[in-house]
Amino acid sequence: MKPITLRTPTWARRLRTLPLLLAIALAGCNGDVGVGIGFGWHAGPDHWPDHPDWPSWPDRPQGATGLFPIAGDICGVCSVSRDGTGSQARFDGPQGIAADGAGNLYVAEPSSATIRKITPQGVVTTLAGSAGAPGYADGSGGAARFNAPSRLETDANGNLVVTDTGNSAIRSITPAGAVVTLAGSGSGSCGSSDGSGAQATFCNPKGIALDRWGNLWVADSGNHTVRRIDRDGRVSTVAGAPGVCGSADGYGRSGNDSGSARFCDPQDVAVDYWGNVYVADTGNSTVRMISPEGRVSTLAGLPGQCAANDGSPGVSRLCSPSGIDVEGNDLYVADTGNATIRRINLDNVTSTIAGVAGRNGIVLGALPGGLDRPIGVTLAPDGSVAVTTHNVVLKLLAAK
Repeated sequence: MKPITLRTPTWARRLRTLPLLLAIALAGCNGDVGVGIGFGWHAGPDHWPDHPDWPSWPDRPQGATGLFPIAGDICGVCSVSRDGTGSQARFDGPQGIAADGAGNLYVAEPSSATIRKITPQGVVTTLAGSAGAPGYADGSGGAARFNAPSRLETDANGNLVVTDTGNSAIRSITPAGAVVTLAGSGSGSCGSSDGSGAQATFCNPKGIALDRWGNLWVADSGNHTVRRIDRDGRVSTVAGAPGVCGSADGYGRSGNDSGSARFCDPQDVAVDYWGNVYVADTGNSTVRMISPEGRVSTLAGLPGQCAANDGSPGVSRLCSPSGIDVEGNDLYVADTGNATIRRINLDNVTSTIAGVAGRNGIVLGALPGGLDRPIGVTLAPDGSVAVTTHNVVLKLLAAK
């Protein structure tokens, strides 16, 4: 019999409006770097207006559900990275996406080796990195260098934490664009050593999430593990066995015991109010959960089966999900291989809320609409969902 999985009740999610300012001191490559990272849920009015000045995009009727544009455009030659407003901006394979309390969106763009910012008015700028110039360097704005940054997270103070996947490092960015390295050597070489700062090693990390206690959680994709960076900057392996691709529920790591739980190419993580960690276990086409006690369970999908069934855990199927976020009792999943956005409720029942399984292509307006290999998914302060798909960023208003 499958154990009952406890998930966050809605009232607890409301507590996130309390500004919990926590600090973590993390060691950078060239010495100790103090970085203030706070956690608080940002509530407020709808900061993302519609763009009626874009005649080629459908406007949103009051109260309607659907897929609507935020930035970027759909065209055969749009795979470049260019700043601009609305449909004049260009993205090159955007992946991870995160929102701050002021309504700004941040996008990790691995192909151009940059981090992009989208204001509530739809103005897109490059916050850090230089398009087409991959590398590894701390610094400010265009002087910083990344190598295939893929996922990112915001804190209550507007700082970003980024998985610099190609450099196998974890980086932070201030609101002004100053970049420092929090963990990993930045050499790009794969490793799985626990430790602090540059002593810790990763292998192509992707997903990242911040819990309310100030811990960072990392989907260390190349190692098939889930790692944690605590408030003192210490990196530890929580679940999975480095270098072992598999799928097994059970307990995570304890001391020198690697535990029985196994993952395969996990690409994103999210954390709820109670400290449950949710994992998009991409290589297994499943969604997993790590409880605060370290027990790993499967919430949706069946390992090794790429399909698109809605329903309970024994029935539901996914295909290479690579993005995940949590809001109250619901999980939102970018089911990349199915070209859909899925929702998993408190009873672990999976439903499809946008896109048509197996049909790639952007279709705006009324749901289900259409998506093209969506990767990034994040909940915004106004209750909508922001999605990266192909070379555009879209706003999803789903039925409750």
